[in-house]
Amino acid sequence: MADTFEIRLVADDTAWDAFVRQAVGGTVFSTSAWLRCAAAATGGQVNRLGCYRNGHLVAGISGLARRRMGLYRLETPELTPYTGLLLAPVAGKGPAKAEAAQHRACTHLLEYLAKHYDRVFLVHAPTIADVRPFTWQGWDAHLRYTYRLPLGDSNALWERVERRTRTAIRKAEKLAYQQRPTRDAALFRRQYEAIYANQADGPPVAAALAERFVAAALEASLAQAYEIASPDGPAAVVVFVEGFDTTYAWAAGADPAYNHTGAISLLYWQYYTTTSHQYFDFVGANMPSIAFFKRGFGCDLVPYYAVEGYKSGWVKRAFGLRQALRG
Repeated sequence: MADTFEIRLVADDTAWDAFVRQAVGGTVFSTSAWLRCAAAATGGQVNRLGCYRNGHLVAGISGLARRRMGLYRLETPELTPYTGLLLAPVAGKGPAKAEAAQHRACTHLLEYLAKHYDRVFLVHAPTIADVRPFTWQGWDAHLRYTYRLPLGDSNALWERVERRTRTAIRKAEKLAYQQRPTRDAALFRRQYEAIYANQADGPPVAAALAERFVAAALEASLAQAYEIASPDGPAAVVVFVEGFDTTYAWAAGADPAYNHTGAISLLYWQYYTTTSHQYFDFVGANMPSIAFFKRGFGCDLVPYYAVEGYKSGWVKRAFGLRQALRG
């Protein structure tokens, strides 16, 4: 008997979250709680699409749906690292059969997306290495990078740290900088705005939105924030999100006046040498200055993909023109 496939919105939180936890590509950012938090902070409606094969959930995609610029769009939300493709592990089959099964599920999902959304923009977790089903359907794929680190023995972690970063950490220790937890979203915003105070384009995400999202994530116990301060005041704030086996450096702000002190380097070092998670993800290494700073911790460079698709060629051209005019 031929397999039957059905694409539908997943309404049950428990079923969806159980699928996310075991799926290839599954992270805390695709869970029901995170998506609702993102919707409350950034706007839009949570859409959790499931591909069911013979009644069993075998693949999924999630994001926020909203109408912008006259287009109905499904997107990975702002300030959300990954919500792209999710694939159920294929047990008991060789790599060729597993790939074929996953590609079939992707094809059905892509057909549904093309019918129901004008534009789709998704960021896949690094474990989704094969985006050919998207590019074969004419989607654009954008290669990105992050730094990840296997956690464990602090002595081994210290050996991975570059000399310049070790020097910065030791300097902050000598200056008696202290890390402490905080729930002050307004403090985060001030530190976040300080980074971009002298940049004409301002922050990549509006400060008000970032503050709102951080406050919502802290309130929902999805995130933990830490500040590092000298006797003169706070130098930096970093908000971490603890996932299934990975903890993420999700959002950060730092006063440039304290850049020479090594304070933020000490904050990261003290955090990830005390967490119980298996891995640490710096969440992005795509800007030269940011990548240079993060590289100092001796992390592994890991690629991941963002994909972008449109209902039709004219919609893509219209969107590109509108973006160019707004720019």
